[in-house]
Amino acid sequence: MGGFFLVCSGPHEDRQDEVTRLQGAFAELGFASPEMINAEGYVFCAYPKFQSRSVGLKRYPNSDFAFVCGTCLSDGIGLAPAALLYEGAAAIREEVMGHYAAVLKKGGRTEIKLDGFGGYHLFYNLEARIVSSSFYAICSVLPSLTLSQQSACEYVFNGVVSGNETLFGEVKLAPIQARIIVSPHALEIVRPTLSVTRTFTLAKRDASFRESIALLDRYFGAVARSFGDRVRCALSGGYDSRLILAYLRRHGMKPSVYVYGSARERDVLLAQEIARGEDFPLDVIDKDNRPIIPPMQFTDTAHRNFLATDGYGYAGIFHNGAETEESARRVLGDTIAINGGGGEIFRNFFYLLDRGYTIREILWSFYSRFDPATCTAAFDSEGYYRSLERKVINLLGSDDRWLPRPTVEWLYHSFRCRAWDGKVDSIAGRYGFTAMPYLERSITEQASALPLHWKNHGACEAELIRRVDSRLAGYRSSYGHDFSRSPPPSRRLSDYWTYLRPPWLRRYTSRLRHFRRSGDWPGYLALPYREAVLPGGAVILRRLLQIEHVVDHAQYARILSLEYALRQFGNRVSVAF
Repeated sequence: MGGFFLVCSGPHEDRQDEVTRLQGAFAELGFASPEMINAEGYVFCAYPKFQSRSVGLKRYPNSDFAFVCGTCLSDGIGLAPAALLYEGAAAIREEVMGHYAAVLKKGGRTEIKLDGFGGYHLFYNLEARIVSSSFYAICSVLPSLTLSQQSACEYVFNGVVSGNETLFGEVKLAPIQARIIVSPHALEIVRPTLSVTRTFTLAKRDASFRESIALLDRYFGAVARSFGDRVRCALSGGYDSRLILAYLRRHGMKPSVYVYGSARERDVLLAQEIARGEDFPLDVIDKDNRPIIPPMQFTDTAHRNFLATDGYGYAGIFHNGAETEESARRVLGDTIAINGGGGEIFRNFFYLLDRGYTIREILWSFYSRFDPATCTAAFDSEGYYRSLERKVINLLGSDDRWLPRPTVEWLYHSFRCRAWDGKVDSIAGRYGFTAMPYLERSITEQASALPLHWKNHGACEAELIRRVDSRLAGYRSSYGHDFSRSPPPSRRLSDYWTYLRPPWLRRYTSRLRHFRRSGDWPGYLALPYREAVLPGGAVILRRLLQIEHVVDHAQYARILSLEYALRQFGNRVSVAF
């Protein structure tokens, strides 16, 4: 339910030390005691979610078992029990939605199967023959860890490490739709060929919209069957959260709704307008409005943040920890927390014209958030791009560097969202049940094939909102207009300023946006906090980055957070730059 690890063990092989250390790491993360299976060929430990006492491990008289980690939803049933996955193992991906890892022993054969989108993150090391739902836990037991220049740069620049890599070369992320076959002497990673969208649909517009609506109806119908009103979702001034609220209302649910921000922020004001008009309560949460933590006490907060992000996360560790508290609060009372990540698949997320692009052009557009002036001579800009290109090629299963426009849409979900939202949801799923309705493989394949001119200026997602809940469509948005009609000329003109900016030029955007900084860093990045958490400051990353020249607040926080992580893993870490 909440987490697990598996350690292979051959005849007469004693792996108790690794098992003990893994158990210790899971305990540090906040997990309760596990349910353990000492099978022939491996040790398996299953953990409950933080807010549950039940592990959810289904055992059978012949020593078979079934366990699911994450959140599984089944059409016609709702929340899918582990037994359903065991009994219908052959058709698991066709029947089950959600993001999960299923560990199944059936007829003497043990396999781990992942969801169709690849949203649940599972880590492994083939040499050590260990699989773990926790990056931190598996790193805690390996004898050596190597930080590459590529992983360091991807994390600092982008907030994630993309593809099937992690911070350390020894720890891999299981591929999308992978099966892991378990034996005493080895883990076999079976990776299927993915279905990549390469052409736009020729279906009629109305038929395509009805199909999109039906696919999301299937998902929200499953949520309604199991959770009823025990649903919590955000509401802002944008498209994705409003479409989620529209679907919840369509299926008769009355969710608990919240908005993040201070009282005068635009998202808060717009959400309050909708809540007043529709007569439902709205929880306004200002995560910055918390008591200031003194520097000497902040060391404990930083370490809790480090564990809460499983070793590394987009925001780093230099913050008040409010998001961790909210992750627990969102799922109180067996509530399911719904995340709107990936909804941009119904819009032109990349703000690119309707033509083909090279992989490098996509990287220039969205993976160039760095300024070479902040790097040392050790940084290899061309190598950085080449490594990301190889990751995209590996995902696509083709050496062709030319991408049809529908494939660019497909990559938004399969490459970008899988890395960003998958990590967030995998960690949030430790607290309780979570949902990312837009990040379903069926949605990826259908929505990435919708013609781009339907999506431009938010028109496609606005129409979905109108068709599902016309009342919600009528409220103002953060885009300066409501969703009850076609986007106004002012919106179209504004968007085209970005559409027409070529990829080669976009790679300089971050450098212009973060041009200079004056004075010390604010808040929990101020000098007293840095000295408390990282005495002596960043040392290792100075080999790669000229830290005093960094002006991006988020990147500076990630530099210090990565340095902290390296210190936590101690002298087992080596640096390949």
